[in-house]
Amino acid sequence: MMSKKSAKKRQPVKPVVAKEPARTANNFGYEEMLSELEAIVADAETRLAEDEATA
Repeated sequence: MMSKKSAKKRQPVKPVVAKEPARTANNFGYEEMLSELEAIVADAETRLAEDEATA
């Protein structure tokens, strides 16, 4: 059961993290990248919470 939950939790996060830095890395400095990644993580956490609430 836990391995299935871990797999479900990781799947929504990876595509977002893979797309955003690739697009923004050349245009942003360290602080901007950190802020962008924090926003991505916050969005992913929100989606995970919604997924868990509907499961």
